[in-house]
Amino acid sequence: MRRLLPLLLLTTLTTAHASQLTGGNYCFDIPGEDRYLLPTFQGAPKKVVQTGQMFDGSGRSPISTRTYSLQGGQVTQVEASTPIEDTYTLLRIRPDGSGGTYQRSSVEFIGMLKGWKASLASALKVKPDPVTLSFDPQGRLTSYSGRWEERTTLLAYPEKVSCTYSDTQRQVTQRILRSDRFSFVTTVQFDEQGRVTGRELIKTQVDVPENERALLTTRWSTTYTYAPDGSGIREDGFLNGKPLAARLLTTDAAGRVTRIEMADLGDVQEQWQIEYDAQGNWVRQIGTMQGQTFMTVTRRITY
Repeated sequence: MRRLLPLLLLTTLTTAHASQLTGGNYCFDIPGEDRYLLPTFQGAPKKVVQTGQMFDGSGRSPISTRTYSLQGGQVTQVEASTPIEDTYTLLRIRPDGSGGTYQRSSVEFIGMLKGWKASLASALKVKPDPVTLSFDPQGRLTSYSGRWEERTTLLAYPEKVSCTYSDTQRQVTQRILRSDRFSFVTTVQFDEQGRVTGRELIKTQVDVPENERALLTTRWSTTYTYAPDGSGIREDGFLNGKPLAARLLTTDAAGRVTRIEMADLGDVQEQWQIEYDAQGNWVRQIGTMQGQTFMTVTRRITY
C-alpha cells in the first residue's frame, strides 16, 4: 500500500508543507494550512504548545514540539524541538516587532552515537543570528530576513521574504529568496468575501546563467471552489500544467476546516479531522490512513 507524507503534518508540524516546493506561507492564510513563520491565533493567547506524535506498529513517537509565546496577540518567541532530527531552534522577536535573533543547535551523527541531545540550553550557547521584520499599519508582515529554513536535517538556510498587499485587486504577492539560490514568487487571489480563490507559485533557481533558468523553473497553481451552501471547499492543484490529486475540505458554519480528505488517490485513503476550542483556534488534528490513526497534532493554549 502506498503511503503519502501527510500534507497537513508538513504544514503544521515540520513546517515543510509540500517539502521544499511551495516556499511556505508567510503573508496569507490558506484553508487547512497554517502560516509558516507567525501563525495567526484568535482570542489573544499568551502561550501555545503544539505537539505531534506518529503512530506505527510499535507504538507512538514524538515528531516535534513547538512553543509560541505571545504578547498582545503577537508572537514574541518560538521554540521548536524536533527529536527525529535532534535539533532545537529558538526564535526571539522584540515586542515592537522590529527584529530579533535566531539560534539553533543540532546533534550530528557522532553526537547521536554518544547520546547527546539538542536542548534549549544548547541552543542558547550558539551565537545568535539577527533577524529583521517589518509590518504595515494593519499589522501585516511586510518583510522578514533571517534564518528560519528548517527543512533539511542539521541545516538552516538564510531566507528573505517580502509581502505586498493589494486591497483593490484583492491580491497578495509573496516573494522568498532562499540561500541566494532559489526564488519563490506566490500570488494569491481573494474574492469579495475575503476567501482564497487561487494561488500560483513560480520556483526558479537564480544562481545559474539566465539562459538556463527556464529549464529549472517550476510552476504550481491551485484553485479553490466553494460549495454554495458553505459546507466545503474543493482544492485542485496543477504542477507544470498537469493535475495533482485534489483535496476535499469540509467546513463548519463559521467557515473553519473540520475535515480534509485526499481525492483521486486510489487505495490511499488519507483523512484529517480538525477540532477547535471556543476561541476558534484549532486544538487537535487527527490523521488517519485506511481508517487507522497514524498521527495526531495537539495544541495546549493558555489565554
